[in-house]
Amino acid sequence: MAKIINIGAEAIVSSTEWFGKSAISKRRDIKKYRRQEIDEFIRSSRTLKEASMINRIREKVDVPIIYFVDLKKSEIIMENVDGMKMRDVLMKNDSNRSDIGKKIGEIVAVLHKNNTIHGDLTTSNMIIRNNGSICLIDFGLSMTSKKLEDKGVDIRLFKGILQSAHNDVFNEVFNNFKKGYKSVMKTSSEEIFSIVKKIEMRGRYARVD
Repeated sequence: MAKIINIGAEAIVSSTEWFGKSAISKRRDIKKYRRQEIDEFIRSSRTLKEASMINRIREKVDVPIIYFVDLKKSEIIMENVDGMKMRDVLMKNDSNRSDIGKKIGEIVAVLHKNNTIHGDLTTSNMIIRNNGSICLIDFGLSMTSKKLEDKGVDIRLFKGILQSAHNDVFNEVFNNFKKGYKSVMKTSSEEIFSIVKKIEMRGRYARVD
């Protein structure tokens, strides 16, 4: 029987089973404030896009296995990744934060090198498997883009999450994130991190009328 794990603005995530395997269901429920045909189109197209993005990048980075996509229900049935959320791992005193930061940097760089923007790079959307591999989950806001600005926004979000939720380990994790990212992205990494700084400056000096 399905057990609700999280109710988000767009989807309900539940634990379930798929032919005897522990699985996760992500279902986009009906929004009654939208016209029925528009709602059905939005939910099914977003579901298809998310599943396609996961399958598109799976040979490059660790992502959940997709078992089934039901466009009528706007539901994805996928692997229930066995491990601990990065959010919890970084709070442990015995975690190797330098190594974790470097690995995350490498993973994000692989995404960006393949013009994939995750869109929600939080420590709740990363799971460390029991074998040490970092699995990225929740591609609901993902997109394809060659723009360095979009890659900078992706990194700025991750940086902001680290500063707010993991401020005590921020420097160690993010400094090593940059090392890992640069080792994969090479020449364009400096320009992307420069964009991150510009984004921060825009936010800092934006006027509020």
